[in-house]
Formats: sequence, C-alpha cells, structure tokens
Amino acid sequence: MKIEETWSYDAPADRVFEMLLDPKFQQAKCEATGALSSTVDVRTEPPVEVIETRREMSTAGLPDNVAKIVGKSLKIIEIQLWGQPEADGVRTADLDVSLGGLPVNYVGKLTMTPQGATTTMHLVGDLKARIPLVGGRVESAAAPAISNGVRIEAETGARYLA
Repeated sequence: MKIEETWSYDAPADRVFEMLLDPKFQQAKCEATGALSSTVDVRTEPPVEVIETRREMSTAGLPDNVAKIVGKSLKIIEIQLWGQPEADGVRTADLDVSLGGLPVNYVGKLTMTPQGATTTMHLVGDLKARIPLVGGRVESAAAPAISNGVRIEAETGARYLA
C-alpha cells in the first residue's frame, strides 16, 4: 500500500537537518506519538547520518483481529539513513519502519528540499504486511497510523523550530 505525505517547516534546510539529528527532537517525536517507552540513537556511519528510534506502542484502538495478532504492545523500529546534500541543497534519506517480530514494514524515501527560509519534506513509500489472509487488513489498519505519525512529527518539528 503506497503512502505519501508532504509537509513544510518555516526554517532553512540546514536548521531542519540539525533538528532531525538532535536526539532531544527525536525523543520528543517518540513521546508525542504516545510511545509507552522509546530509545533514540543518532550516529554517523560515513557517508550517511543514521537516525534510529525504537518505540513500544500500545495496540489499544487497533481492530480486535489485528490486536489479537500483535498483542498488547507493538515495537516499532524506525531507521533513517540521510545522505549528503546535492548541489541544489536537496537531501534524501532511505527510511525503513518495521514492526518488531512481525512481517510488516514501511520502506520509503524522505526528501528535504530547501526553499529559502522554508523547507519542504516529502515522504513516499510502500507499506507491506506479509501475513496470510489478514495482510490487507493489517495494512489498512496501519496506514492511518503512519500518516498520523508523520503529522505528529511535523507538529513536533514546528514547535521545536519555533
């Protein structure tokens, strides 16, 4: 299932990238999504910058048939691999979001485009649930959570940059 989102920040791209690499921002993002617990690891592995967050989320509110499969909580592992900026300042990251222990993941690309004093972020990728018989239902249940997570990250980022 394809998921695509676009948002912007009222800050130049170098400031937005600095925010993304700040463990305090990443921790705030995890907390804002309602994580029961979380860890953040931001590191350089030349030639990329790695942002890895691990969250434990409640499954309350998921459809009963999905909650039965995953249990009372769900581990979400998000890894962003940010490359160097292009000549025009555009920077991209490979993104992988997996659900610990389940054959469900979201793989995509984040693009950061500088536009003077503002920065546009664009996310596009595919959500796959490789679970016989219920994979489509799991994807349908998980897709709004991914879009909501992006919205929460954008709001958290806007507050951080203010």
